[in-house]
Amino acid sequence: MDMLLAVVWAQDGPVEPAGAQELRGRIAEAVTGPLAALGVDEVVVNVRDEQVAGAMIDVRVTELPVLAVVRTRVPVASATACAELLAALGALGPVSAWSVTASEPLPAPAPGPDGRCAGMANIAFLRRPGRIGREEWLRVWLEEHTRVAIDTQSTTSYTQHVVVRALTPDAPRIDGIVEEVFPAEAATDLGVFFDARGDDERMTANMRAMTASTARFLDDGTVDAVPTGRYVVGVRAAGV
Repeated sequence: MDMLLAVVWAQDGPVEPAGAQELRGRIAEAVTGPLAALGVDEVVVNVRDEQVAGAMIDVRVTELPVLAVVRTRVPVASATACAELLAALGALGPVSAWSVTASEPLPAPAPGPDGRCAGMANIAFLRRPGRIGREEWLRVWLEEHTRVAIDTQSTTSYTQHVVVRALTPDAPRIDGIVEEVFPAEAATDLGVFFDARGDDERMTANMRAMTASTARFLDDGTVDAVPTGRYVVGVRAAGV
């Protein structure tokens, strides 16, 4: 199975967090048929919701803000095989999609009864600077930075996606995508974010270590950081 990751962009600015439930419903309705036809039984949807409103770390580099991130395993992650799915998402807004790998140094938590995973899911879109080759960039990120990120932050889940190729025309150049799930309090408390609740000295040390590590393979202006809620949506087969 391949992994497809799609972003629906917001043409009229980000959806207010209070509208997240309605947005999730629209996404679920749009993708259920195409995903069921592909034999897929669940999809992960990330949207801004009320639990991450006012997050301190919220950075946009891309021209349009993110409306939703949709990820799922599919038999073949290609524009042809997933044409109906991409068309369904395209009815919600402009869509970019990629075929990606999926690694989970820290597996995602199980969702609650409403499908939401506890905490804030921070989605980061990474671009490789021209000063570093692809193989070295991947080595530093995946082999060396991963441990630093886990050790210096309060992540309860850490998922890495290496972009294999773009599936849609005019997709922005993105080389890697990360989802980090934090305790909900991390949205507005840097001490919690950097795994140093109430300990300023530890927070400073962790921030310095994280900054030094990311500087090895990322430059200013190469990362989007989008605070979201992570929802696992079940897909019912046609007629069920």
